Amino acid sequence: MNAKDWLEKAKKEGFAIPALNVGTFETFKGIVEACIEAKSPIIIESSTGETKWMEGENVASIARNYAKKYNLAIIVNLDHAYTYEDTRPGFAAAYDLIHFDGSKLPYEENVAVCKKIVPEAHRMGALVEGEIDRIQGEGSEVHEGQTIDQATIDAGKSKPETSAKFVEETGVDIYASFFGNVHGIFPGYTPQLDLKLLTSIQQAIPNTFLSMHGSSGTPEDQVRAAVAAEIVKVNVNTEIRLAYRTSLEKALAQHKEIAMYKVFPPVVEAIKQEALRWIDWCGSGGKL
Repeated sequence: MNAKDWLEKAKKEGFAIPALNVGTFETFKGIVEACIEAKSPIIIESSTGETKWMEGENVASIARNYAKKYNLAIIVNLDHAYTYEDTRPGFAAAYDLIHFDGSKLPYEENVAVCKKIVPEAHRMGALVEGEIDRIQGEGSEVHEGQTIDQATIDAGKSKPETSAKFVEETGVDIYASFFGNVHGIFPGYTPQLDLKLLTSIQQAIPNTFLSMHGSSGTPEDQVRAAVAAEIVKVNVNTEIRLAYRTSLEKALAQHKEIAMYKVFPPVVEAIKQEALRWIDWCGSGGKL
């Protein structure tokens, strides 16, 4: 099964595939261990920065090696490419998904880039995810000391009619929908998803897969409700990074060891547990 087959299966059977970012080998290892245990498909993704750090060919090769060795379904996604040039590493490494985030560009320019990369991706059997709306929160991080403005969140929500226009003009396969989700975590703020809006978006583009970005910090019941409303790709980065850093700091404080492979097991375990939580919430366990 290819990426499209898995997303169609998710939509038909009412589950989502967690899309988890990797920036280190330990993160990769923890996510894979979770997939083995839960018998879950997974989307491994690298942001523009992570792709530069890991190098796209390495991300793809590690994913395919793990998939072959453990008989896993690992879809590889280039996450948040902001320019046409940013998409090139994903094409060079033959990623399964290319996410072009043109939300910072004028609408017409966003459409023009999408129309350029969609046929390129389709020729190599890959899918394209498009994005037009602006939500609060830059990057996957904990926004300490920053306030969140509900009016800004509401203004950035996807509009069904605009979503349909964008999909028709570009031919993207996946649409990054915004209905109250925010990037990163704002301490003291709990996202409130507009599920009625999500349903309207789904009805406006019924033949397009829907993704949810900014899932970190979202309550379990809202994540499950979004999946029930046909979200098939749930992006998580901040909480993966937090699990990594927190567990690594604790391990380093407890050990004087300089052979790092002896320090990393609790870090891998922390990532595994975080991945298992999202697999559970997305309902993808046992789908292999």
